[in-house]
Amino acid sequence: MKIYHLSIQVIGTITLTIATLLSNSASLTGQTSRYLLSQLPKPPITGTPSGKSTPATTRPRITCQETDKPLTALFANNGRDFTVSEYPKFWFYIPYPSEEISYMEFLLLNGNERETIYHTAVKLKEQRGLIEIAIPAEPQYALKVNENYRWQFNLDCQPDSSAEPDLVVNGWVKRIPLNAQLANQLETVKPKQYSIYRAHFIWYDAIALLAELHFTEPENQEWQEAWANLLQSLDLEWVTPEPLADSELVPPKS
Repeated sequence: MKIYHLSIQVIGTITLTIATLLSNSASLTGQTSRYLLSQLPKPPITGTPSGKSTPATTRPRITCQETDKPLTALFANNGRDFTVSEYPKFWFYIPYPSEEISYMEFLLLNGNERETIYHTAVKLKEQRGLIEIAIPAEPQYALKVNENYRWQFNLDCQPDSSAEPDLVVNGWVKRIPLNAQLANQLETVKPKQYSIYRAHFIWYDAIALLAELHFTEPENQEWQEAWANLLQSLDLEWVTPEPLADSELVPPKS
């Protein structure tokens, strides 16, 4: 029988090689993500105006109870609130249960705020929490590329004769083109397109995608951490534990 003895130098070389291979493998995903982000086209120069992500009251006296967390729209409100969708989705935190709300509505207007593109009432069925409002995929509601749109969410706590809502949040959205390069980046990172959206200030789509992942796969730690990280970057970390509220879109008041 032949017995082979490896020198300490050889053993050390083998160990170092294995460690190097493991290190390279562990960092491959991070390197790929950084490469993909570095290949993104530059964001557009023109952006969106500022809005109000938390309530502005429209009357000196309102009927809403004070809450620890305010009515809130989930968006960046930093002049770079973009979407690549013809029919984007909007997310809001509703701080009141259904019995404390008499009426809620969402409006999407054109850039000069003279034309209503979409209008719907919103009904909360029970608990407070996060709701999604998706623009219906019908041609008359489609957002045009490179145009700004104004949206507004109104809430009344108690019925009264005033035409002015108790609480209002509003903002802007701009649809930017989905060119071939950006489309390729999104396809490459599926289902983590939110990383590309976020890097390119496509906030509405990043929020909508991560919210869907967060609520449909609550046991997925990666989605939960990504959701919390995104909200923290928007200074909305307090939204992280809030549940999805059961709501529906209904015809608005005539």
